[in-house]
Order: sequence, then structure tokens, then C-alpha cells
Amino acid sequence: MALELPDVFEASGDAPSPRRRNADPLAWIRLCRRGWQLGRTRLLWGSRLYSLGRRSILAGALQVNNPKAVAIGAHVTLGPLFVFGDLDPTGPNPKIIIGDGCTIVSRFQCNAARSVVIGENVLIASNVLITDSDHVVEPGGVPVTRNRRLVTRPVRIGDGCWLGQNVVVVKGVTVGEYSVIGANSVVTRDVPPGSVVAGNPARIIRRL
Repeated sequence: MALELPDVFEASGDAPSPRRRNADPLAWIRLCRRGWQLGRTRLLWGSRLYSLGRRSILAGALQVNNPKAVAIGAHVTLGPLFVFGDLDPTGPNPKIIIGDGCTIVSRFQCNAARSVVIGENVLIASNVLITDSDHVVEPGGVPVTRNRRLVTRPVRIGDGCWLGQNVVVVKGVTVGEYSVIGANSVVTRDVPPGSVVAGNPARIIRRL
């Protein structure tokens, strides 16, 4: 019986040759670039973070004061100029957890004294801030610039959420899975699963 070769192969003797027909001339460039990004991420962060999942890509950081406070899952893409702030370096790690399959665009900032957990397959646009702590302002007391006290409550972002540009999520908030946070929103209270919220403070606009 004759062997039918797929269109992407050509016969050469007894074995097919893996020469593609009409191949994208930029495909190899993209492939090499991705390989370089994967290798660079593993080299720079693989041993420094609390954990780093396979095939994740991290662009250039702006500031990471304690890499061991950060755990990143597999197949995560994190854009440039990100900031991870460990607000209590003496506390247990990891404090910042990013689940598998997340895509986070540029200038992302996440601060945690206790716990910020981002679920799987979350999309986060640029200039987003997530924090589990607030500073303490005491009239007549220690100036806020020297006051080391923090008010802290854990934050969780559920699986499959989308956070738009310039979103702020503050301490104690849980965003339910498959929710959408509109651009420029400030999320100060829990968001039920499958909700679309927007505004300052963010309010429910509709349910998905």
C-alpha cells in the first residue's frame, strides 16, 4: 500500500522530509524569539521566585523586593515594568500567587503583606494595581511616611476574570470567577461570580 504524505511533507527516499510548503517566513523568527523569552525567564527567575511554572514568560521587572514571596503558575505571560511588593518580608511565603494561564499586560503592580491570589486564566490589562494592605494615617501621631503599621486583608481574583486598564483592587476584596472589571474602576467590595462592574467605587452593571 502506498504511503500518503501530508501536504506539509515531501518524500525523500524512505522517509518524509520536514520541509514545509509555503511556510511563513517569520515563523522561525517568532519561534526563536519565544524560545529566547522562555530561556531568559527561566535563567533570571527560575531559582529566585518561590515557584515558576513551565513555559511562563516574564518581561523586564521594575521592582521585586522579595522574589521568594511570588509563586507563578504555568503558561503565564507577564508584561514589562511589573512590580511585586512584599510588605512584610518576615511573614510566610508565598504571598502573591498567580495561577496557570494568566496574561498580564504592562505596568502591573501587586503588593501583599498577607495574601493576593489570582486564579487561572485571568486577563489583566495595563496599569492595574492589586493590594491587600492600606497605610495607617494617625492625626497627631506618627507621620504616614514613617508609620510602619498596615491594615491588611487578603485578596482573591477568581478564575477566568478580566480586569480592564487602570483598575485598582483594594484589601479584603474577592472577585468572583468569570467577572469583568471595567477600565478605571476601583473595587472596594466583593464582586459576585459572573458580574460586570465599573466605576469608583465599582458597582454591578449587569450579570453575564
